[in-house]
Amino acid sequence: MITSILVVYGFAVLAAAGSWWYFRHRRIVRPPFGVINLGDVTVAMAGLVLIPLLYLSLPLAAVVFLLAFLTLGALQVVLQPVLGRRSLWIVCLGLIAADVALGLTVGVRSAAFLLANDAIMLIVVVGVANLWAQSGLRAAHAAVFAAAFTLYDAVATWKFSVMLHLFVKLTKLPLFPLVGWGLDDVPTSFLIGLGDLLLVSLFPLVMRRAYGRTAGLCALLTGLAVTALVLVLIAADTIGHTIPVMVFLGPTIVAQYLYWRLTRGAERPTWQYLRAEPLTPRVLDRVTEGGERP
Repeated sequence: MITSILVVYGFAVLAAAGSWWYFRHRRIVRPPFGVINLGDVTVAMAGLVLIPLLYLSLPLAAVVFLLAFLTLGALQVVLQPVLGRRSLWIVCLGLIAADVALGLTVGVRSAAFLLANDAIMLIVVVGVANLWAQSGLRAAHAAVFAAAFTLYDAVATWKFSVMLHLFVKLTKLPLFPLVGWGLDDVPTSFLIGLGDLLLVSLFPLVMRRAYGRTAGLCALLTGLAVTALVLVLIAADTIGHTIPVMVFLGPTIVAQYLYWRLTRGAERPTWQYLRAEPLTPRVLDRVTEGGERP
């Protein structure tokens, strides 16, 4: 269990640190849907509720196809500013094919598959976090999303066991949207959902844009510290193993937002953030090449 927890936590750190770096050094070419607002957050929350039910109701082959489609889209978003157009689809399709091939040949519980799958899910988290943050998601709306996600996660896990059934089904398939290790030995295995990693990675970005680098770093370190605390409590058998991380993380996100809102006032818009922390000329060149305006 300790080894599995350390590996999973290592991927959590990489996801948060990678998202933080990407936010300042790469600009995602966003689809033309405008600024993400509370309505988009509501839609995302509805998807968060409905998609697990969809996964549970579909046959395994259909779930694999849906996972491959969603993962491919996320990989394309995050890798587009990094790779050339010619190599983008080759790399994205190659990653999907490698994940599926490893799952079918050596098994989805093998270390080789888990390493590949965890790395792909890390890239997905970095991409989604930056897509939301760079699309103008406000810190207030991120806090609302975290609060709603916390409530849903607690109810779905403890009251109805939806998440437990979902984890059992998904871990039989390639491309499962979880980061885990040690699945070949269930007593020592550990898994964490992408939703938890997304909030750990996303909130520091929107806080940096809204209230400055210090606020963003506080959010980053707090998210990783809370995640580490939960993992330590699980390793010590102080709390159960089926614990929604958001039950601990969500309240700290809301508390941080309220603190900065009360001490600094309204969050600054994107143009003020860019004036205070200008992008480097190299990043601006990439933005212009991609057709995006910061």
